[in-house]
Amino acid sequence: MEKGLSVEIYRWNLGDCSNKGLSSRVNKCTLVGKNIPKIFEVKEDAPAVQIVERNLNSGLYLTAYPVKEDGTVDNNCMFGGTFIYTSDSRFPARYPVPLHDRKE
Repeated sequence: MEKGLSVEIYRWNLGDCSNKGLSSRVNKCTLVGKNIPKIFEVKEDAPAVQIVERNLNSGLYLTAYPVKEDGTVDNNCMFGGTFIYTSDSRFPARYPVPLHDRKE
C-alpha cells in the first residue's frame, strides 16, 4: 500500500465548488510523490494526491492533483477553490497549495 504525508483540505466555508470532486467527500488527503516521506497510508478517507511543479514566467508554481487508481496523476482537473496544507515541516511548500479536483 502506498504511503505519504497527511495533509488537510482547506475549503471555502460557504459551500463546495469542486462539482463533486475529491474535496467534497473528504477532509484530508495523503500527499504522495518521489520526495515525500512515506509515513501515512493512503486510505479511502485520505486519498492520494500529488504535487505537480510548473515553471511559469512568474516563477515556480505548485498544484496538487488527485492520483488515479493506476497511480498516475489526474491532471485533467481544474481548481475548485480548495487548498492542501499541513504544519509538518516536510511539506514541500511554505504555503497552502491549490488542489485541482474539479471536473466539468
